[in-house]
Amino acid sequence: MSGKNSRNSDRGSSNSGYQGGNTVLTYIVGGIIAWGLIGWGLDYLLNTRWLFIVGALLGAGGGYYLARKHNLTRSAKRRHGDGQGNNI
Repeated sequence: MSGKNSRNSDRGSSNSGYQGGNTVLTYIVGGIIAWGLIGWGLDYLLNTRWLFIVGALLGAGGGYYLARKHNLTRSAKRRHGDGQGNNI
């Protein structure tokens, strides 16, 4: 029984990087879609053609900013130090 629990705990630690990567990707793609749609709507209302691109770029930048703000783009070693009291 205890062997089964140790395998589950090991699997959770190896999936944390994968899950963080998915979260970063979701932030960036979500930002592109949301702000791209806002730019597209403004393009339609103002009869322009460039606000969609600006909105999509702002969305990508905003998604990356949120991922950095939530410490999702750094490695676990850099977030928590090297385990010896040294915060790298």
